[in-house]
This record gives sequence, C-alpha cells and structure tokens, in this order.
Amino acid sequence: MKNTFVKLLAVALCILLPHLSFSQLSLGGAPPGISSRSALEAVPVIYLEKPDLSQLMREDAENETMGVPERMGVSSAAGYNSDNSGSWEIISGRRVWRLQIDMPDAVGIGLYFSGFNLHEDALMYIYSADYSHVIGAFSSQNNHPSGLFATEIVKGSRIIIEYSEPLSYNRKPDFTISEVLYVYRSMLFPGDNPSREVMSGACQVNTACAEGDNWRDHIKSVVRIRIKNGFAAFWCTGTLLNNAAIDFEPLVLTADHCARNGSGGYSNADDLLQWIFYFQYELPDCNGGATPQNKTLTGAVKLSSSTPLLNNGSDFYLVLLNDDIPPSYEAFYAGWDISGASSPSGVGIHHPSGDYKKISTYRTPLTNDQWGTNPGTHYKVVWSSTTNGHGTTEGGSSGSPVFSDKGRVIGQLTGGESGCYNLTGPDFYGKMSYSWASNGTHDSLRLQPWLDPINSGISFINGAHNDKQAFARFLADTNVVALGNSLNFTDISMGNPISWKWIFEGGDPAMSTHRDPGPVRYDRLGKYSVTLIVTNEFGTDSLVREDFIFVVPRIYPNPASDFFYVLTGSQISEKCNIRVSDAQGRTVFDESVIQSMGGFYKVPCGNWPSGVFVVKVDYNDLSYREKLIKVKP
Repeated sequence: MKNTFVKLLAVALCILLPHLSFSQLSLGGAPPGISSRSALEAVPVIYLEKPDLSQLMREDAENETMGVPERMGVSSAAGYNSDNSGSWEIISGRRVWRLQIDMPDAVGIGLYFSGFNLHEDALMYIYSADYSHVIGAFSSQNNHPSGLFATEIVKGSRIIIEYSEPLSYNRKPDFTISEVLYVYRSMLFPGDNPSREVMSGACQVNTACAEGDNWRDHIKSVVRIRIKNGFAAFWCTGTLLNNAAIDFEPLVLTADHCARNGSGGYSNADDLLQWIFYFQYELPDCNGGATPQNKTLTGAVKLSSSTPLLNNGSDFYLVLLNDDIPPSYEAFYAGWDISGASSPSGVGIHHPSGDYKKISTYRTPLTNDQWGTNPGTHYKVVWSSTTNGHGTTEGGSSGSPVFSDKGRVIGQLTGGESGCYNLTGPDFYGKMSYSWASNGTHDSLRLQPWLDPINSGISFINGAHNDKQAFARFLADTNVVALGNSLNFTDISMGNPISWKWIFEGGDPAMSTHRDPGPVRYDRLGKYSVTLIVTNEFGTDSLVREDFIFVVPRIYPNPASDFFYVLTGSQISEKCNIRVSDAQGRTVFDESVIQSMGGFYKVPCGNWPSGVFVVKVDYNDLSYREKLIKVKP
C-alpha cells in the first residue's frame, strides 16, 4: 500500500488536557506559552481587514444558482514568517516565536503555509486568544515534499501562532504563512454544545437518530471536505470507498463541481494538497450533544473526474488522500454497485451547509434521469418523511453518497430542488455505473482503473473496515510514580503485531523491543513521554503519549512522627521549595532547598500536632502535593 512511510504520522492523535481542545493529526501536548501563561501583551499583532461581507453574500447568492458549492470563507495573501513578523522569547527552556493575527468579527481563522519544513524537535501550535481552542503540535511529521500545509479553523477573531524549538538550534525556522482564511459562515467547534438545528435546516436528521441505526458503518465512510480553490474555501461531502483489491487505499469520491468555483476555475494541484477531510464529524445524540474532537487529514491528489458542463457527464471527482487513515478514526470503506439497477429504498448521508452529519431517507424507487443533455447519467431521488424529520439536501451536501437498499454507494450528489422549504423536490445523483467508464476512455475520466485496479470485472463490492491495520495501544500501572520507583506497561495493541518498540523518555531502560517490557524505573523528577511503535504484516502504527508519566518527589515515612524526608534528586535541589500546610491551610513549614546532599531533605515535624497535613513541593515549573499523616512519637 502507498504511504507506508507516513503511517508513523498516525502518531498519538491529540493527547487531551482537561481545559484545552485539540484537533487535527498532530502530537497533542500544551504550548509553552499556554502552560506558562506567558503574557501576550508583548507579542506583535497583525491586523487584517474584514472582507466586504455584503459583497460576499451577493456573490454566494449568484453562485448558488450556478451550482457552485457553499463558500464558507475567503483568504488573503500573507507572507508572514519569523524574519518579518512576531517576536522571540525563552519559555520553559525552549526558544519560542509567537505572532498574533486579528481579523474583526471572524467566526474563525485558518492558515495556509508554504515552505513548511519544520526541523526535528520543533513544534508549532495555533490557538485562540482565550486559550480555549488549540490545534497542534505540528511537527516534522507534518512536512510534505511540496512544503504546503493547511490547518483546521481556530475559533474566534484572533489567533496565536506559536513555534518552539530547542535552545541548541542555530537554523532559522522553515515556514511561511502564505494565506490567512477568514471564516464568515457559522460553524461549530469542538466542545460546543448545540441544539439539533445548528447550521442546516430544521428538517434535517442527525445520523445519531434512529434513522441511522441500520447504517452505522456506512455513516463512518462519509467525510466533510473543506475545499480550497484559489482564495476561497467551500464545504462539500465525500465518501471513502473500498476497491476490488481490498487494499484500503484512501480513495474519496465527491462531485466534480465541488472543485469548481463561480468563474469555472478548478482547484489546482497545490489547492488539493490543502484540502482538509473531516472524519466522524457527527453529533453523539439525536437532538445534539457536545461536539466531538475533530479527526482530520490534510491533502490529496486527483485521480479522475468528469464534468456535467463540458461533456454532460456524471459529475464525479475521485481523489487519493496523502495519508493512510489512522486506525483511531474507525473509518469504514464503503462498498459500491455499478450495475445501474434502480434501488427501491435507501439513504443519503451528507453534511448540509457544512453541518454535522445528517441522514436522508428515500422509500420510492430511484429513476433514471440526467443533469445535462446526456440521458442516463443520474438518478432522481425524492426524499421521505421519517420519525425525526424529513431529511433533504443543502449546499455542502454536494458530492455526498446515495446508498442502495443493499448498503452500497450508487451515486454522488450533483444538485437538485430539495430543501426544508421544498421537502418533495427531487435531487440528482451522478450514477457510479456511468462514471465507471462512460465519461471517456482515458483513466482520468473513469472510476474503473482506480476502483478495480486488478481488473476483476466485478460489478459490486461490499464495504469493510480495515481490520488488517496495526493499532498501537498500551496501559500503565499508573502515570504518577514516586522518584526511584518503577511501573509496568502492558501492550493492548490490535491487528496482531509482530514487533514492538517502546521508548521511555526519562526511564530505565530507555527502550525495549519486548511486547511487555517489564519494570521501568524513573530516577529524575519531571513529566515524560512514552512511545509505542507496533508493526504487523500490513504496516506500522505508533502511539505517543506526551507528558504521560509524572515523576514526583518521594515523601517518607508517611505516616511520620518526628521527621520525614523529601527525596527530590540532586538535579533539582537548587530550584526546590517545600511548603507544608495544616488542615486549615495555615503554613507550618516553608523553605527553599538551596543545597541538599543527594537530593534528600529532612523536615522536622515532632512538635506538630497529630493530624493531616499537605506537603507541597515546587520544582522546575512543576508542582506536587501529597497528604502527610502526622502521628505521635
């Protein structure tokens, strides 16, 4: 399979901290500027003009009549980098560059990069000014040979870009913010708690409703796509498809018109490398619920397409994602049917207006129709009322699949007349049977070479999960360990791994290739990462848990009578402060450790009353508290 080397990029998706919201394929963790709450007042701000929203709305209304996908934002040229913008400082032992970008009244802000080639051990985060929404850390694993990269939308009208590197680096950072995307359409962000009706019409039905119960796997095949086309961004929908080789190539089918703007211009190859694909973008409950963390992949290459304008074809557009899909995305590779037979019933699954995933149901047989002048290119669909609404389609639904009663994709949405204002209006789906080989003879005009690469001649295939993938997972006895103690790690990876590689930052041993590595001892205070890389016969997956192990001071004996020791380790003794408070919060001991032999400090407590005390140890920007029981001598 392609992109075997990229599978290591499926690293640890977003290790979550309680007060932060992370997303996008990244390493997680917390930006130094947030963890230290370093002041933003001194960080330069670039103020960008608000676009003419009235003009944008007029253009959008005109584009809607032309079948252009729903635009959600416009970008402006930038050219910001560490040479001409931002400021540098030292935070938490790293050299940090930060820049603020402000766009008045923006719903959110996205970034496009050129020359994106982060050095090893360099990290980049992007977060909202109120620290509530963080994406990253992006790293060298996000580098692409093209140097292009795009980020998800960060909530709000002001964002902070934070790049950090080790103090030992002596090279300037390699990245330029080439465009800044202004989002003017309403959208939701991880952690929001919306009602059922959000961005799309009130008639739409969430996939979590009962209407989706028989389609749970199929729902996982549908993705929201943020299309880049020049200086505009659009919402569309696509479907992850299985192929006859069943090799789980990440093939996504959408509509040709999704790649076309109001002037007829198509997304070019560089634009495609900055498309963003959202997996499992759906609400947990029928009537809403807290929005989940985003699961996205960036970039694709075009394989084939048709256009309903130039040759009255079936309006399909097939791409291959840059990256294999991480196992944690739980993606389903949908089956398809190219027989051309009608279907008596089924569903459409889509992202109307870029909203969370919806499901529409039809109970009358599909009929053959056309979008242009060529007959037989499309299916006509009329939607039915169901228990929880009357699903239709909207802008943003373009490119979405229609499933047959057998659960196979038979077409993708071109357009139509349906909507919450016109419940029985027909919609038209380009037929996969036509897209297979009828748009032209070249491979770039057909689905057949890509969905049947082994020339099997089959006319249908069922969907499947990629159960062959390795899936790295592990457990630990605990993630808080006293200095000098050991803990055990247990492999719970899936996919029948045949090799394991553990990396224990700060641990002894520092590495192991055994499935269960045995006791790992920690002799230095701090927070340390643990990495597990597993390989099976089909590929590799890795899991990185940033700051997973918290090595804390050892306080003993506990209970104590006349005295107790605080073992900190000599490496931090000159930065250590010990404070003890009683049950009422009154300080009974407070002393900075300037020098201590071997990192031991003896605290006398013989004259304290019996009871419960709290020992607080501050060291190297970290803090640890432990209850101490004082007993009579």
